Amino acid sequence: MLAAAPASRVLRFDSFELDIRAGELRKAGVKLRLQGQPIRVLAALLNSAGELVTREQLRAQVWPADTFVDFDHSLHNAIARIREVLGDSAETPRYIETLPRRGYRYIGPVADFQTLRSATETGHHASQPLTLVTTPKWKRVLVLILNAGKPSASSLAIFGTLALAAALVGMNVVGWRDQIFARRPKQNIQAIAVLPLANLSGDTEQEFFANGMTEALITELGKISGPRVISRQSIMEYKGSKKSLREIARELNVDVVLEGAVARSGDRVKVTVHLAQASPERQLWAQEYDRSVRDVLSLQDEIARAVADEIQVKLTLQERARLSRPRPVNPEALGDYLRGRSILAGKTGHLSKVASKGQYTERDVQTAIAYFKLAIDKDPTYAQPYAGLADAYIDLGLPGLRAYSSKGTLSEARTAATMALKLDSSLPEAHFSLAQTLRDDWNWHEAEKEYKLALTLNPNYVQARLEYGRFVQALGRNGEGLAQIHYADELDPVNISVKETRAWATYAARQYDLALKQFENLGDDGGLIHAYREKGMYSEAMAAQKRWDATHPSESRDPYRLATLASIYGLQGRNDEAEALIKELKETARHRYVSGFFLAEAYAGLGQRDQAITWLERAYEEHDEWMVFANSYPGLDRLRSEPRFQALMRRMNFPENRVSAPQA
Repeated sequence: MLAAAPASRVLRFDSFELDIRAGELRKAGVKLRLQGQPIRVLAALLNSAGELVTREQLRAQVWPADTFVDFDHSLHNAIARIREVLGDSAETPRYIETLPRRGYRYIGPVADFQTLRSATETGHHASQPLTLVTTPKWKRVLVLILNAGKPSASSLAIFGTLALAAALVGMNVVGWRDQIFARRPKQNIQAIAVLPLANLSGDTEQEFFANGMTEALITELGKISGPRVISRQSIMEYKGSKKSLREIARELNVDVVLEGAVARSGDRVKVTVHLAQASPERQLWAQEYDRSVRDVLSLQDEIARAVADEIQVKLTLQERARLSRPRPVNPEALGDYLRGRSILAGKTGHLSKVASKGQYTERDVQTAIAYFKLAIDKDPTYAQPYAGLADAYIDLGLPGLRAYSSKGTLSEARTAATMALKLDSSLPEAHFSLAQTLRDDWNWHEAEKEYKLALTLNPNYVQARLEYGRFVQALGRNGEGLAQIHYADELDPVNISVKETRAWATYAARQYDLALKQFENLGDDGGLIHAYREKGMYSEAMAAQKRWDATHPSESRDPYRLATLASIYGLQGRNDEAEALIKELKETARHRYVSGFFLAEAYAGLGQRDQAITWLERAYEEHDEWMVFANSYPGLDRLRSEPRFQALMRRMNFPENRVSAPQA
């Protein structure tokens, strides 16, 4: 608490006066709406006008030790309220200056130093307005010395010392000026996490908006080629978490954390953000923004630039340009886009498992498509919904999610991605979507170019790194593929689906022993089935299959699983059982799409290579996206020595096959 004040204590500054005893702030005699903690914070700053008042000092003076509050949030709100009443701005302060990581300072005009001190100590104030000065602190000190009566030897000595110091600083002797006025030492920030922004709108329907803002900040910060930016999937694990900042930072392996809250009311949005260092734990920077929803894209960029400046990341000209988007957006279109994205964000990672986990259905995708189209109708020049539409059309072709071939969806996806890039060529999501369509069209060269563009524009784009890793591995470049996927795992350390993808990539690299360990750590029986099969450990594979069926009863007849099981039966010489499963697959294909790739795998296990390649050729004609992996998938290794198989790989323009067929 503040020290007891004289009964009539009044502090005057600019055209304001603060009555401490009454707890009132007045302007030209009119009482302003400011009370409680903001009043006491303002008094503390005025009492030390021109001086830094640390956060610790404010906490000791204003917040009693037995008060249990979120101090950072309370202090930030108090400062924001003071600025609002005074008509001040954090960006261009006239009264209250923020000193990042340390505290605040009152920098506005105050009553003459001596008069103010006398009035404060005695409680007597002149009836006439006091002269206001804005003299810098060092000049005020000199004035006090020179006006203190006859200069003493000590005061002259002080003055001489100050004058000499000023001269040395002015001439930058031995770098004094640079040392005194230099910025704080450069911090070694390797990674940052943006925690889920709290929804303060009082409306659960606005939860998607808060989540969308979180994802947007991750995306914008990800465009900076500095620290790693942890992905959305990992940070959403901490939504509503009671873990300490230090615990979260340790689990995510980050140095700093950005957290805050969003409150949307009509066409206005308020965003409060705090940047905190994990160890030692301290606040680095805080800011509050109040904007029209139409300006939310610019706001996201503004926050990203502010964070980059605070952690002292030097932006390239290209990065600065990418973080300067003054374009407004239709608020309703923004809402529809965020709703569509929130649906797509619910999907899981590994391509073969997306549909089977029951978390993401064709109906979900069609709902997302409807939202993206609504956004486009409301704002046809808004690029992001086109990129979202492209992603949704690509997802319609996921194995197990669709009941038809993906030929049509590829065309729709490419059209949407191309339109997004026409509107905004710097949109990494659109380059990634286009890369996916080019990959599935087996245009390897152009696809790789688009993947690289997406990662240049956003080096922290996890999904692009994962898919680029799988892409180059499909071309036979195992080392590059694994490196990309390992980095994706660093960006998304809590996301199990990324670790599953890493294990499958290890399997595809024929590192079966390591893949077994990774699948075991994940408890992934589906992966163990494949790794055991390639090692010829068929009894272990069947045991894993039984565990899978027990834990996934609704998925036991999934075509992907049936084909794998049929291949194991064939390799064991249990031909009748293999043939029965193949018959079931063909029957299923009468009423839903079953990839010819799956039947090829089943026949390969039986040793019927001609039949297997015939089904691969059918998959080729249907432009089945599984064919992207035909050159690298271990389940087809027994076909690689066949001339027909090699001819098919050449038709798909794969680089020279680098995968050796196993010994018969």
